[in-house]
Amino acid sequence: MTALTDHTADRRHYGTFLKDNPDERDVVLLKADLLRALRTWLHETGYNEITAPMLCQHRESAPIPQFSTKHPLTGEGFHLKHSAEEHLRRVVTSINRVFDLAPAIRAERADGSHAIEFTMLQTAARDITLAQGLELVAALVQDAVRSTFGNLKTTGADFTTISVRPVDDAIAEALGRSFAPEGAELVAAARSWLDARDLPASSSPWEVMEEFVKQAVEGAVTTPTLLHSFPYELRHNSRVDERTGRAQRFSLIVGGIEICDGGVKLRTSADYRPMVEANMLLREELHGIPVDDGPGEFYADVDRDPADVLTFGLGVERLLAACMGRSVTEVLTFPHH
Repeated sequence: MTALTDHTADRRHYGTFLKDNPDERDVVLLKADLLRALRTWLHETGYNEITAPMLCQHRESAPIPQFSTKHPLTGEGFHLKHSAEEHLRRVVTSINRVFDLAPAIRAERADGSHAIEFTMLQTAARDITLAQGLELVAALVQDAVRSTFGNLKTTGADFTTISVRPVDDAIAEALGRSFAPEGAELVAAARSWLDARDLPASSSPWEVMEEFVKQAVEGAVTTPTLLHSFPYELRHNSRVDERTGRAQRFSLIVGGIEICDGGVKLRTSADYRPMVEANMLLREELHGIPVDDGPGEFYADVDRDPADVLTFGLGVERLLAACMGRSVTEVLTFPHH
């Protein structure tokens, strides 16, 4: 199936667009099949579906802006869900494996791989190691692709094999070195790589590393690959392995685009607080959002029964787009609402 070149105006009349373009109607049905396949595999693997709220009283802990709104009758303020991870991280204190498969709303600049509103699978499970998580994600994606398309080799990507690779190897390759640098040397090398290509590199170390990984590391991955064991600077909220100094985090990359990201998470509020406080300061610096009291209810719940918890989030439209060789915009339902 080939992508249509420019049907922006037509797609605003979405029902008519589908009626007049049977191939585009098939995209909607394929997405329904993909959602069904994801749910089926998760249920059969012992996950329970838990619907996280779209309207959240507290900001999520990532250093990002969230859409906000107010109750039209009471004036109460809410933030629109960016990810269900923190809600599921709280529920998994009591229920061992949970997932949310629902819309997410993000303050993104829409392009071929980003959307403001999209469908996201978010999971959380107790007592799963990083190695087990890599196997789990590979099995889920391969089963969903096979169930939806009848084959692991699709128009856009071949999922017959999902490679597994330490991210240090990919970083060293991108920098043309025999091994990946660490700490301040890594940030400096990443900044130089971006500078040499006239890419944004004058911002915070966190932004430098995020942009470097997106452009230099992910952009070079052509076949489905799980990158794992991230350097400390890219740990996010994943636990650092004391033996290796590497964060127990992973990303699934397909055609240069991140489809899924996850890892073994921090255990207690004492672990989370320094990360959340640093993120709030960065959020204030980058987006002018005042520092607040933080997610007190989240802290209380994770401390109720600390455990090793593996979470991952998967963009459904990104996976579908990768399979079909299309952009995310072309596989969104009601792309212009």
